[in-house]
Amino acid sequence: MRRLLCLLVVALPVASQRPGRAPRPAANIPENNPFTSDADIAAGRLLFLGRCGICHGQAGEGGRGPVLNTGRYRHGGSDRELFQIIRNGISNSEMRGANLRDHEVWRVVAYTKRLGLQGAVERAAGDPQAGRVSYERNACVQCHIINGQGGDLGPELSAIGASRSLRHLRQSVVDPGADIPLDYRPVSVTTQAGAKVRGIHLNEDDYSLQLRDTSGHPRSFLKSELKELKLEKESLMPAYGSLPAAEVDNLVAYLSSLRGK
Repeated sequence: MRRLLCLLVVALPVASQRPGRAPRPAANIPENNPFTSDADIAAGRLLFLGRCGICHGQAGEGGRGPVLNTGRYRHGGSDRELFQIIRNGISNSEMRGANLRDHEVWRVVAYTKRLGLQGAVERAAGDPQAGRVSYERNACVQCHIINGQGGDLGPELSAIGASRSLRHLRQSVVDPGADIPLDYRPVSVTTQAGAKVRGIHLNEDDYSLQLRDTSGHPRSFLKSELKELKLEKESLMPAYGSLPAAEVDNLVAYLSSLRGK
């Protein structure tokens, strides 16, 4: 299994890709949200729908970003902690700091906390133990790490159930190309000698390209030595939509059970 899902395990990714404002030290941030009126929450909802809903779902049900309607946050759920996550982003992730004014950030915090009051914990329909057997039978371990075991061609899955909705997990199994994270973009190159190499795009500048090939080995190429360089639209992970429906349910249930240590 080449890739099961987006590698982003964060509390609140914001859709905007504009650079965030300067980080705010915790000592300078109020402990409690000063913008919690009904009007503030309504304004926060509009900001959330425009900037956050694309990743988290319009009702906080999750997607490319973590579920937010359960009130459970991996990086802290206090007003101050949520403010810092939204304002500053999370390093080494797709979570970017929001280019918003402080009162706008607080309003997003207020609406996020309102979503969390729903407490909507999803229950998977399948059997996690049977799903683990399916995971091993389909050789997913070759590309994914769970609790320190496995390959690194695809995202780590040790705590994926704590950050992804059932809907997104299922989509990642049956149609992995529907949402390919930036850190796992597939790329293929053809050298002047005719050799073809396919893998995960790691880095690129005007003169060179670095990738991790499908065997997990890092490779570097000078662009002047390439005949073709192509960023592909299809995931390296094969789609598993042809599996029996019950087996897909079991696999999703297993992934959902992975909550980290």
